[in-house]
Amino acid sequence: MASTFAYANSALRDQISLKEKRSIFMVFWILVFLAGNTLYLLYTFNSQQLYNSLIFLKPNLDKLDFFDLMWMVGITDFVLKYLTIALKCLVLVLPKIILAVKSKGKFYLVIEEISQLFRSLVPIQLWYKYIMGDDPSSSYFLGGSLLIMYSLCKSFDICGRVGSVTRAVKVLCAPQSYGVRASNQQCSEAGNICAICQAEFREAVVLLCQHVFCEECLCLWFDREKTCPLCRSVAVETLRCWKDGTTSAHFQVY
Repeated sequence: MASTFAYANSALRDQISLKEKRSIFMVFWILVFLAGNTLYLLYTFNSQQLYNSLIFLKPNLDKLDFFDLMWMVGITDFVLKYLTIALKCLVLVLPKIILAVKSKGKFYLVIEEISQLFRSLVPIQLWYKYIMGDDPSSSYFLGGSLLIMYSLCKSFDICGRVGSVTRAVKVLCAPQSYGVRASNQQCSEAGNICAICQAEFREAVVLLCQHVFCEECLCLWFDREKTCPLCRSVAVETLRCWKDGTTSAHFQVY
């Protein structure tokens, strides 16, 4: 599962970096690859009804020990990561007329933050079941104490992730602009060639450091960096992670 995730995550990030030159066939292959792995996992463990965990329902297990808990949380977390990458693939294949390439990074960010929030919510009912055990009355005090501690830790985690989702939505709704439109003279002085894509300028913009780039190239660059590609002067105050299409490899244990 880890190798499947690493491959799909890396392949998607590479395709996003290609912008309009991305391969539809490769994106389709990533979707098929993830769908096949997901269906195989759910079919293999069909008797346990692991898919119930994805919608906050109880899986079909007579007894839940710590090994079973980690196993179920891990599989569920990877399946949700697969779904996250699949959603980003769908955003990637949208034509430019529907969604501009320079705006897709904001959608990747929102998808990732919502995914991390959802992934943090899914294990709750599994942990509650494990902490309380099959017979809550036999360890009521200990189970109750652990449940309170878990709930407090989880509350802080969820609050932080809700805040991240809120900030991501604000980024999505806010207009995105880097620098100002470059004049013909500024483009000529820069050689009429974008230093990022090594092609003629398209909708050229000039930064405060007076370096000129394609607006689309610049937006994709600032999805990963916050400095000018040439002089490395700081051009944006805050670097937003996940706008490059990367999906977090963090394992949501609890």
